[in-house]
Order: sequence, then structure tokens, then C-alpha cells
Amino acid sequence: MHRLISARSLYQSSLHGTSVLPPNNSTTTITTSNITCSFCRKILLGRNYAENIFSVRHQSTKTASILRSQKKKAKHKGYKKYGEVLEVGDKAMTEMQVSISKLHAAHLSKLAASPVSLGQLHQLTTKPKKPVNVQLDTELLQRVREKILNNSSDNIKLVSLEDDKCALIYTHHKITNLEEKFKKRQFIDMVRDSYHNFRKATLYDQRLSDLSYAINEGVVQEFQMKSEIGNDIKSPHAAFKEFFVDNHLDRYDHHLMSQITSLHGQDLHPALEDLYDEGPLHSDGEIKECFELDHLGPTKAKPLNVKAATKAIKEKKKASREKRRALKESNMKQDIKQLEQRGKQEAFQKLFISHLQLLCSLHMINEGRRVLLHYRRKSTKPNQPKVTDVKIYNTLLHGYAKMGMLEDVKELLSYMTKDNIQPDAQTFAAVFECIERSANDNKSTLLHFYHNRMQETGISLNDLMDKTTFQHDQHETVLSAIQRIQPGFQPQYTPPILDYECTLLEKLKLSNVENRLGLLKSPSEGLLTREDMLQKVKEQIQVELKGEIEVENINVKDVESKTVQFCREKLQEIENEWRVVIKEAFVRNIGTLKSQSKASHSAISLYPYLKVLEVDQFVELVMSEISKLVDGSETYSPTLKVLQRELGTLVYQKYQIEQYSRNGVLQKIQQIYEKYCDWYVNRHSVDDSGLPYNGRQVWQALLHKYRGGPSLDMAETPWPMEIRQNIGKFLYNIIINDVKIDVNLFKAKANVKKLPAVYKVHRPWGRAVRLELKPHPALCRVWEGAARPGLRLRAALVPAAAPPAPWAAPDAGAYLLTRTSLIRMPHYIMNQWKRIEEAPKQSLYPVLDSLNQLGEVPWVINTRILDLQLQIFRSGGNKKLDIPPPASSLDTSKFQDQGADSMSAFKRRLTINRARAEMHSLWCDMLYKLSLANYFRERTFWLPHNMDFRGRVYACGPHVSVLGADAQRALLRFAQPRPLGPDGLRWLKLHAVNLTGALKKSTIQQRLEYAESITDMFLDSADNPLEGKGWWTKSEEPWQTLACCIEIANAIRSPNPEEYMCGFPVHQDGSCNGLQHYAALGGDEAGAAAVNLAPGDRPCDVYSAVAALVEEMRARDAAAGVGPAIILENFVRRKVIKQTVMTTVYGVTKFGARLQIAKQLKDIDDFPKEHVWACSQYLTAKTFDSLREMFTSTKQIQDWFTDCAKVISGVCGESVEWVTSLGLPVVQPYYRRAPPHLHFAAPVDQQQRPCTMKQRNAFPPNFIHSLDSTHMMLTGLHCAAAGLSFVSVHDCFWTHPDTVHRMNKICREQFVALHSQPILEDLSNFLVQRFSYPETELQDGNSGASNKKRVNNLLRKVPSKGNFDINSVLDSVYFFS
Repeated sequence: MHRLISARSLYQSSLHGTSVLPPNNSTTTITTSNITCSFCRKILLGRNYAENIFSVRHQSTKTASILRSQKKKAKHKGYKKYGEVLEVGDKAMTEMQVSISKLHAAHLSKLAASPVSLGQLHQLTTKPKKPVNVQLDTELLQRVREKILNNSSDNIKLVSLEDDKCALIYTHHKITNLEEKFKKRQFIDMVRDSYHNFRKATLYDQRLSDLSYAINEGVVQEFQMKSEIGNDIKSPHAAFKEFFVDNHLDRYDHHLMSQITSLHGQDLHPALEDLYDEGPLHSDGEIKECFELDHLGPTKAKPLNVKAATKAIKEKKKASREKRRALKESNMKQDIKQLEQRGKQEAFQKLFISHLQLLCSLHMINEGRRVLLHYRRKSTKPNQPKVTDVKIYNTLLHGYAKMGMLEDVKELLSYMTKDNIQPDAQTFAAVFECIERSANDNKSTLLHFYHNRMQETGISLNDLMDKTTFQHDQHETVLSAIQRIQPGFQPQYTPPILDYECTLLEKLKLSNVENRLGLLKSPSEGLLTREDMLQKVKEQIQVELKGEIEVENINVKDVESKTVQFCREKLQEIENEWRVVIKEAFVRNIGTLKSQSKASHSAISLYPYLKVLEVDQFVELVMSEISKLVDGSETYSPTLKVLQRELGTLVYQKYQIEQYSRNGVLQKIQQIYEKYCDWYVNRHSVDDSGLPYNGRQVWQALLHKYRGGPSLDMAETPWPMEIRQNIGKFLYNIIINDVKIDVNLFKAKANVKKLPAVYKVHRPWGRAVRLELKPHPALCRVWEGAARPGLRLRAALVPAAAPPAPWAAPDAGAYLLTRTSLIRMPHYIMNQWKRIEEAPKQSLYPVLDSLNQLGEVPWVINTRILDLQLQIFRSGGNKKLDIPPPASSLDTSKFQDQGADSMSAFKRRLTINRARAEMHSLWCDMLYKLSLANYFRERTFWLPHNMDFRGRVYACGPHVSVLGADAQRALLRFAQPRPLGPDGLRWLKLHAVNLTGALKKSTIQQRLEYAESITDMFLDSADNPLEGKGWWTKSEEPWQTLACCIEIANAIRSPNPEEYMCGFPVHQDGSCNGLQHYAALGGDEAGAAAVNLAPGDRPCDVYSAVAALVEEMRARDAAAGVGPAIILENFVRRKVIKQTVMTTVYGVTKFGARLQIAKQLKDIDDFPKEHVWACSQYLTAKTFDSLREMFTSTKQIQDWFTDCAKVISGVCGESVEWVTSLGLPVVQPYYRRAPPHLHFAAPVDQQQRPCTMKQRNAFPPNFIHSLDSTHMMLTGLHCAAAGLSFVSVHDCFWTHPDTVHRMNKICREQFVALHSQPILEDLSNFLVQRFSYPETELQDGNSGASNKKRVNNLLRKVPSKGNFDINSVLDSVYFFS
């Protein structure tokens, strides 16, 4: 026990009479003449050194520092480092993982603190080949014992050990009162004295229970541990080795010292103050004996059962954790184990249904039956998934019905009866189909029998046609069967619900025809004829059937050199060889997989999933994947798992399209889509109602009108992501192991040497290591040299050639055949999808219609801007104009050597390579964007949209989109031009000035006057963009400014500017839109004025206002002598605090804000760089104080949001969720990520509790994002109803120049309408209904009653609202400007 206290080396860096050593790892020499402490001098004189000097290795001067470092080290005690070794041979490539050993810190400490040589330490830490049984050196122990128990300390210096044996201190004394021992300073001095003299002193307790008792009972609590006496006597070396090397007994020391720290902090042990002094414990007084050991004689040593001690401690900690978890779980709304069990059950049902659908499509119906029987037997066992979903049986029933196998259908129905599974209309539709297809002679009798069973369950014959879905000719077959028992039967289909139920869209309901007249005008009016549109329909369907498009590479010249010709020929040979190799490998591996599947005990195997396509189709998919790898970035690429998952998804999409072709769905889609596009052009009535429908309503009406044949709304269960992952893994194994390249390809006389064409790379990524794939340099060289004239892009990543399919339901929309997700959500999150499925279909109509409205707008490319960007790109790029130059243009001279050593040279090369790779990545990104824009040069196209979980909308394709940077936005024009009208030219000029960012504080009139004064600049920029004065290049948005200048020049030079047909979009941007919503929520008058909600003569700049308030605080502090305030004089600028003010509404933390401000201060040349960190901390605090003073209600609402999220996730154990004003359910997807599982793994949100920190930090910004999205959607829907073209980039709204004033009016009206709703009250009511606890659980004495009361009270505590009149927004000119 005393060794544990004294052997910690707590005072190595501070001895009495010496100064504290500098904080580094240097070794300092101190002579004994400088030491005044008699105790220290006595120890040093007792050492057997040639000279009276000693070395001290500094670690720390404070005990607390040591305890903290020990705690950190203990955290990563089992951490190991590994190196990846890649062995590449002629025929194979082998990966090895090599452990990198390092000298243990404890060993290093012992080596530094004692004269033990490295060789001797090695002997101590090396396990002997044979067990050594050496007798205990009793004489040595006796000498040690006598010296410790000697009352006089004068004889200590006489004890000297000339060998390297470890002195052992042992005792039978049971330490019962630890506090009493700590109070004996003399005793501690004595043990420390012996420790220094004997080099190493170890407490070798004859009974380990005493040691455990001292540690746990003396400080924490007692735990029972058996200790049996053994007969083996250990040598000092063996005991030392067992304590410190093999078993790492230092863990007891960590536990003890942490307890000492906590006790000291609680003032429970005043005697422990001595342990925290700067100097060592010492006393010149008489040393008193603390306990007697003379009565004890030598006994046999007990075996040191450290494994039992370790196990007991782990079990004890585990029990403590389980107890805390159980206490916390008692407050939760749902038990995590039950939640996980439900999640596994749902995952199993989806996997089972998708697998059966696959088997039925492959005509492997008997295999499906075998799988069903397997899981029915398995479900009888406890904790196994149950077969309870009627869809499982319906899938098999339709499979048997297709072949007319009536006996098998009856068998399945008997299984359903045994399992108490209630049949539905789809079940009886399959039965009727099977009877009609069977060879049975008594079909009418059987049909009457099952008709009676239907009636018993409340299902009518009409339900078989109205409430079911069909494939192939099932619809006609079931109808024929019904007409056998009821001749003349004609189904009556329930018409779809088309109208809204949202109160905010009351004016846009079908009954208010006068408010929807704008829908009667087509967005493509005058652009396309019906024949043109039908041709575009065919083009779009062909693109999606193929799955990709090939566009011209704008960087490839038409001239073909000898090198290019050589590389193309070689590449063609390589690809032909690869196709053969891939096909052979696929056939070989799938044969092996088939054999493994037959021998496997698992019912669901991967083999059927690799039979869904032809072998040649798999080969082309693999070839396309290799192309993607070669075209990838050097600095970043998706991980191998992501690549596998994406490739498996491609296989699934190909399978879907194949199924559409086989079951008649493709023909039905084409029929409906042609009717829809005909309506899109002509806007005629599709159901003779004469009502002005939007796209979603037309699609629903067409589906209802053409109910015959295959169903387009058939519920298809997608393949689970684990299946797709394994498919991709199977195919990528072929790429990694079988696809090879001759690395001597460019060496004329060298022998053929084939190595893998791609290799694995382990790239550090934060704390993790990512496994990526990279092409071999030889492959990159031949690929680059071939300079292929075409670039391939996936169909889902490019604009649509025809109007997108409208979102009529959450599971279908945007593209026709390529499944597109409505919400951008990680694949392992399912809660929000469940909320959407549970929500009434009608409640989602506003959100779906908003996406459709954005997707209906046709676009064309601004060819003038495109030609200029192509010219600059091909001539070497221009960073100032956001056209990245090629990597070959990197100027390496600016990377100066920091030193002359090899390490500096290596760092320089690394920096250059990183910069070159980054430049190449940016260059490739621009290459794809410009190439795709060039492909659509003379074409009209559309941009399908989807959204994130908060409702913010995005274009599905990333390359050509309104959400791109300035250079990409400038490429887009409305395909349908409109005359400028009386105010159009004025808005164009005002927009040009707004894009420059120069007059943000000026009035509208001042900006217009400035625009008139620089008309010559507009014309010069339009006429000579590259050779002229270059006024446009100084703008914040240079390319959009140039496009606007060209439009202004064309309008001015036209005969009548008011009749000039313009397709250039004009923007109206919100003034710090997040703070606008906060100010409106809280009714904050001062905040509303600062963000232009209130009318004003001039625009208010919230950033300047905050900067002025911060400057006032700084001036007061500077007068008071505050250092950072004095340094920051003349440096508190708008730009410094702008980003912090902008992001505070989105939940930026003080740490993040400090980094933002520090970056801005560093960019100021005159600012003293040594004060950046201190001043940024000061400025961050003052900025937050200013915002709190200026936006009082904002802070209150943010705090309420944060507190609600904290208790919902921390106490209730649920994710924060709400429903937007337009009916979109929102669930925050932040969870503690679980390790991946394969079979029936529940989604992460159904097996893990939410991450409280992320939930609370994200709730305020996410709620505000959902609000600004709702405002945008309301504006877009009302603009479409009024016949306006409307496009949005979050809080930046676009329209034609002649309709800006109308859009502004609608924008303000919808903002007022939105915030006239009791948003916070509705949110509180929803949270109370969803997360509050019943009164029965709030009674005193119930588990967690206080926490549950706190939850209920907090959710109802809505922040108070100010007096700001929201209707004044209608008159605010600068609200959106």
C-alpha cells in the first residue's frame, strides 16, 4: 500500500532548496551543495555515485497535472498502433497488418528513475522460455524489514545493494484506517526514504485481499475476492515482473490517486494537503513506529491473483453502469430493448418481403416457400423475428397465382390461419387470380366459397379492384374471376383526394378558382409544340433506361496526336481484356457462391441477387465503376464501403427497370407521362372538370382515369442496404483481385508485369482511418494520355430532358424510372420516414406541390457566359473569376523551405503535392460542370427537386443547378422569356448594383442613381468583357454581374426596352433571414427594426449595428484599462463580426464564433498577430452580449428550444420532432452511431438513444430552417397560382424582371400569414402531446418524478412575446431587396 503512495514520483521536479525545473523533458544537473533540505541531502549522500550530483527528469510540478495525465493515459490503455503493409507480387497482392510495438511508459519511467540498464529492464519485461522457480531471498527481505522497522533513521544510509535485485517490502498488517496512516507524515517519510535508497521498493502483500481492502474499503467500498494460498515462492524479479510488467498493477494506483483527488476536493482528508505541496514530505522530528511486525515470522508467499482482481473490478464497474442506465431508462418514454426488438422485427419484415419479391420475379417460388417455412419454424423460438406481416404471404400468393398453383395457395392460407394472420383484399385478389388461372373445373364453386370468406371479414368484391394493386394482366384476370360469380360487375374506383387541408393555403383550394387562374398558363408556352414535347419524353425515358449519358469533354482537342492514338489503342486493348477477365471471374465467383449458399444454414443468400441481370450487364457496371475510380480525386474519394453500397444500388436500379419492362409498368408509365406532358404544354382539362389543376393533381387524375392494367402506385419494398452492400462487395472483389494492368506498358523492351489496376489506401480521417481505392499510376497515365472525348454521368445527376414526374406521393417523383428519395436522409435513419408514412397523404400535398412547382420551370444555358467561361478555362483559368487553373500551373516557388534538413524538404514536397491535388480536384469539378452545360447548350431542360429533413429544397443534380456558385448561377436563364415592361429595365439595373455588394446601406433611389451614372460601365462590360475596363470583375458576384450587364446592354439597344424579351432572373434576398424569423417569433421591436421587418427610409444593416454596439463596449473597457479592448482599437469592423452574427441564429457556439473572429483578425495586415487569440475571445464575448442586448426575445426563444431538446433527448430518450406549418413531419437524425450488423439489424434510430449534445445544439437552427423553408414554399405556391415564374435558393427568391414587384408583394403577405399563426404555441402543444408524462407518473415516490415534472413544465413554458406588429412587414421595402 505504501509503495503505491510513495512510488508515484510526484515530486521529481521540485526538491527542497532548488528551483522548479523548466517545463520540458530535459535533464538538469544539480549539485548537492545547492540543496538545503537535510532529508534530501541525506538521500543523495546515500547514493553510490562517483560524484555528488544527480539528474532529475522533469515531468510535472503539480500532483493534479500528474493525475490528469494518468487519467488520459488510462483511457487509451489498450490502444495499439498498426501499420499497413502491401506486398505486390507478379500474380497477387497481399495485405498485412503489422503491430508497431513501443516502449511502455511505465517501463520508461522505471528506466529513467533508477540505474537499471536497458538490458536488465528487457530481461524483466521479457517472458522466460521456461517457468523459473527461484527461492525467495529471505536474507534480503530480512534486511529490508529490519531497516524499515528500525526506529532510528540514521542507519538508513548504511543499507546498500550492489546487485540489481528488487527490494520487497511485505506485511501481514491489515490496513483498516487509511486516514490514520496518511496523517503519519513520519511514516510516509520513512517509506519514501527506503524507496530512494533501495532503488525499487515494492509492496508485496502476502494476502492480496489486504491490498484490495486498503484501496477499496479505505477510500471507496469493499468488494469480496477470494485469495488462495499457494506453495510457489517467487523471486524478487518474478514478483516485480508480475506486479509491473505482466499484469500492470499500476491500474490500482490510478484508482487510488483519483479517489485521493476527489476526497481532497471535498475536504474529507485534511492530512492529504501534504500530498499536494510543491516540495516532498519531510520532518526533522523523531519518527514514530506506526505498527508492529516483529511477531510475524517468514511465511510462504501467496500467488498474486491479479486476473481475479481485474475481473472483479470490471464486474463491479459494469454493475454500476447498468444501475445508472436502469435509473435513467426508468424515465424514458420507450424501453430501448423493446424499441430495438421492434426495429429488428420491422427490418426482418422488409428484408423478407423484398427477398420474396425477388424470388418470385426470378420464378424461384419454391425457394420462397422454403424460406417461409424456415422462418416459421425459427419464429417459435424465443427472441427470434416473427412472420406476422400479411404482405409476406401476399407476395408468395401472387407468385403461386401467376402459375395457377391452387394447392400451394391453399397451403399458404392454412399457414395464415395457424399464425392468426388476417387476410386482406390483396390476399383474396391473389386467390381469385389463382383460381381463374388454374385448371380446376369448379372455379365458380371455389370463387363462391372464398367470396363468402371475404364477406365474413368485411371485404367486398369492389374492394378487390379498388383497394389492391396489380402487375401484368392481374387486373383483367381478377375482374374476369369476379364476373364469373357476378356477371356484369364493373368496379367503382374511389377518386383521389386532390385538395389541401392546410389553413395557410385556404385561398388556393380548388373552390377558389379565381386565385388559381395562373395555373392555366404553361411555363413552356410558346417554347415547345406537342410533338416536340413527346420527342423529349422519349429522350428522357431512353436516358433513364440506359442509366447514364455521355457528354463531350470540353478539354479534349479534335487533333489526335501519336501519343493520344497510342494511349487510346492501348486503353481499348486493356478494356477488351478486362471485359473477358471480369466475365470469367464473375461466372467463377458466382458458381462458388452458389455452392456456398447450398451448404449454408442461412435461408437468405446473396446468390439470387446476382441473377437479376445478365452477366454482360454486370460486366458493364464493373467497367463503369472502374472509369469512376480513375476519374476520381486524388485528395478525396468515397470509402470502399460507400463505393460498394453505391454499386449495389446501381444493380438494384437496373433490376427495377428490368422488372418495369417485364410486368408492364414501363408501358403504363410512358402512357401516363405522355398524357401529363401533353397537359403541361396545352393546359387542358384531363377529367372534364374544367378546374385549374397543378401538376400533382393532374397526375393523380390521370392515374385514376387509367386504373386498368398494371398499377403505378404498387408498394414495392426496396432491397435493404446490407444486401446492396454485399452485392457491391462481391463486384468490387473482382475489381480488386482480378482486374490488372501491365505496369511496363510504356517501356518498349520491358517484360510484361501485371499488377492490380487499383489498390487500397488507408487515409487518416480525423480519429478514424478510411479505406479508399486508388487507380494504379500506370492506369492513370494511359487514361490521361487517351484523352477520351466523352465524359459519363449518371442519369440521376443531370438535368431532365423533359418535365420531371410530379411528386404525387412520398415514394415516387422527380425521375420516371430512377428512384429518387424525397428526403435526403442517411440510409440508417428511419424514424422520419415512419412519420411520413403515418401522416395522412393530404397533409403532405403542400410540400410535394412546392417541389413540383420548382421542377416545372424550364431552363436554358446562357451561351454568351458559357463561351467566355470556356475560353478562360481552356486558356489556363482565373482564380479571381472562380475558374480554377489546371494543377500544372501551380507556382512551386512560393513554397519556401523552412530549413535545410530533410524533414523540411519532405514537408515542402507534401504541401506542394497537396496543393496540386486540390487544384486538380477543383479543375475536374469545373470540367464536369462546363461539359454538362455545353451538352445542354441548345436544349431546354428542367431541374427536378427534393429536400432535406427540415424541408429545405435542393436540385437533384449537383452540376447544373441554381444552388451552385456564382459561375454556375450565371449560366442559367429562364427558357420562357417575358417582355421587360415598364419596370423591368429598372429592376435589371438595381439588380446589377445589388450583385456588386457596394451600396448595401444605400436607399433604392440612391442605388438607381448610381446605376444610371455607370451605364457606360455596363456597356463596356457587355461589349468587352475580357479586354475592356473589367468593371464587372470587381463585383462580389462577377459572373452574374456580367450576365446582367449583357442583358442591360441588349435592352438599352433594343428598339423598345419595354418589349425586349428577357429571360434573365432577378433576385430578391432576405436581410439576415434567420434573425428575421426570430424577431417575428418573439415580437421583438428592436430586433425587427435591425433586420428590416419594420418599415424604414434606409436599409438597416444588422452587422454594422452589432459592430457599433460592440465598439461602445470596447471603448468603455479600454477606458477601464482592459488589455484586449485597448489592442482592438480601430479593429472592431463589420467584416470581423459579420459571420458570427450571421451564424448565431443557426446555433454557432462560442468556440466556433471565436474561430470565426480569429480568422478575420488574422486577415487584417495591421493587427498584431500575437494578440489574435486573446482578442478573439474578448470580441466573441462582446458580440454575444450585443446580440443578447439587441435581440432579447431571440435569446429567450433559443434558450427555450435548447432546454426543450435537452430534456426530450436526455430525460425522455427521444429525438426532437415537430410538424411544420405546411404539414411536413421533421425528426432530427442525430444518434449515437451503432456498429453495423447484417441480419435483421434495426436502424440506428431504433437501437440507439439520441445524442443529447447534437439534439440540443441543432434544434434552434433546424427549426428556423424549417420556418424559412415554409415561407419559401408558401411564396412559390402562390406565385405559381398567380402565373409567375418562381425559383428559390433558400432565402433568395428569383423571378422575371417584370414580375419582381408582384413576387415581393406575395413574399411579404406569406411571411405575415405564416407568423400570424401561433407557431410557438402550436409547437408547445405538439411537444406536450408527444413527450409529456401522464399525471399518474408525476406523483411523489414514483421513479424520476421530479425530472418528469420538469419536462412537463418546460414544454408548456412558451417564451413571452413582444409588441411588434407583424403586419408592418407589408410596408417594409428592405425586408427582401
